[in-house]
Amino acid sequence: MKIRVNGEDREVRPNLNLYELLIHLGLNPAHPGIAVAVDREVVPKTEWQTKGLRENSEVEIIRAVQGG
Repeated sequence: MKIRVNGEDREVRPNLNLYELLIHLGLNPAHPGIAVAVDREVVPKTEWQTKGLRENSEVEIIRAVQGG
C-alpha cells in the first residue's frame, strides 16, 4: 500500500496502524516528544494502535528535539 510520510512516498504493508508505522520507521512510539497527524488531523497517542492507515494516507511525524 502506498502512503506519504513527511512528504515522501512509501510502500508499506496493507492494514498497518500508526503505531506499527512508527516502529517500521525506526521510531520508538513510547518516546516522549513525538506528535503525529494523519490526513491533517492530529492523532492522540492513545489512538496510535487503533488508527489504521489506508491507501494514500498522508502522515506527518514531528519530533521535538532539545538543544540550544
